[in-house]
Amino acid sequence: MLLVSVVLLTPAFAADEGSTSFWEKTKVMGSVDVNYNYNFNRPTTTAAAAAANGYRVFDVNPNTFNIGLVDIALENSPADWVTFRTDLDFGRNATFFHAAGFGAATDVFDLQQAYVALKANQVGNGLGFKIGKFVTLHGMEVIEAASNYNISRGLLFNYAIPFTHTGVVATYPFSDMVSLDLGIVNGWNNVLDNNNGKTAHGMLTVKPNDEWTFLLGGTFGPETAGNDRTIRSLLDTSLIYKPMEDWTLALNYNWARDGGFAAGGSNGAADWQGLAAYADWKATDMFGLTLRTEYFDDDVGALGAVGAGATASGKLFEGTLTSHTYLMEGLDLRFEFRHDQGNNNSFLRGTGAVRKFQDTIASQLVYSF
Repeated sequence: MLLVSVVLLTPAFAADEGSTSFWEKTKVMGSVDVNYNYNFNRPTTTAAAAAANGYRVFDVNPNTFNIGLVDIALENSPADWVTFRTDLDFGRNATFFHAAGFGAATDVFDLQQAYVALKANQVGNGLGFKIGKFVTLHGMEVIEAASNYNISRGLLFNYAIPFTHTGVVATYPFSDMVSLDLGIVNGWNNVLDNNNGKTAHGMLTVKPNDEWTFLLGGTFGPETAGNDRTIRSLLDTSLIYKPMEDWTLALNYNWARDGGFAAGGSNGAADWQGLAAYADWKATDMFGLTLRTEYFDDDVGALGAVGAGATASGKLFEGTLTSHTYLMEGLDLRFEFRHDQGNNNSFLRGTGAVRKFQDTIASQLVYSF
């Protein structure tokens, strides 16, 4: 199917004059975020407890200033049927979403995306392909700070879904209201596959009007290293409602099962699920508020820290309130309060002590262009 689409696209390429320079046809986009957070539990930040802010993905170290991520994206369209996109990321956050098979996991640089997008306009409403490395279709949150409602990332972003994929995804809009993305990828966060199997990855988008959007996505394939038989199944669904221009409400539910989790669960399988709710209010052109609440359940610790260990929490709740002050176009000053609660004493307190909750405050300055 891919070869057929390339043949269909070839005449359009021949018609392109190619007289415009590379940079005249290239969009340069990007963002940078600088952060500070404080944990009222005052956990130690020794090497043995470097991730002292429990169950976080980027803001793991308390009482410190941090350059989260510098993201530079280049998007070039030499013709109306082809686009090249590359996202270059620098900063501490890159070490947390670094894809396996592309440099060391401790690198502060990551090639977040690098793909070629093709479009066969002659096929129906236009059949598109994305080939290379790209961000996942799942979830309500993304890697770049500028495109998120909150400073901290949620539990579902941290544990329940992949960050990136490497492979090919086809896109077809059946109408102005319904479109489908479907493809084959190496797996979760892999540039090089860790087994001989491949993973199906897709998303159905239904947008009946400007107010409602429904997303139903799934990823299905083997994710255990060296094992093609045990399957990880992921179902991710979101409902987004914009009752008016300055309000956005959203729900995101996620369920998954991994048949290759050997440490627990019936028949060697493990399940996890979570629910997140968002309410974003842009009160004025200069000020806004966002509330996020989440519940996440991973009793047997299939995804790492959650549920792993005698005092870890397999059931987690968090509530986050974030303010936005828009100082100018592209410049957002944010402040945040977050409460995390677990079903066990799993949050560090001081030196060596633990408790069932943690409270943090954070500030962030984000510039995007």
